[in-house]
Amino acid sequence: MKRDVSFAPRRSTVAPILGGIVGLMYPFVLVVAALSVGFRAGGDMGDFAASLAGALLFLIAAPTAWALSFPFIDVTRFTVFVFGIVTSVPIWYFAGRGIATRSSEWAEWLRTYGILCVAWTASNLVLFGVIAAIVG
Repeated sequence: MKRDVSFAPRRSTVAPILGGIVGLMYPFVLVVAALSVGFRAGGDMGDFAASLAGALLFLIAAPTAWALSFPFIDVTRFTVFVFGIVTSVPIWYFAGRGIATRSSEWAEWLRTYGILCVAWTASNLVLFGVIAAIVG
């Protein structure tokens, strides 16, 4: 039985820069979903629930947006969105880039990125539930 064993480093088909750029896919989709709710439109209770869900989606996509929620900071919604997006893009970019440097092919990158996104979303939803239970 012959085995081809090579100690040469494996060539990755995943470019780290491209992996970082594709890593922005999940927060981009969440931000688009959060902004598509229509915050300025008047509506019924369903629109209120959609607006609340949009805000939660935005906090999952832009985890740094809460930094402007302190009462002594008077900001507009636009400022919160811009600050959250600008400060969260590097986090997601470097997460995608880090996964790309450890992955040998795109299927492995996608699987690892999917697990990261699911784990991130689940941990945020658990945190929101804990905060809601504490606040009452």
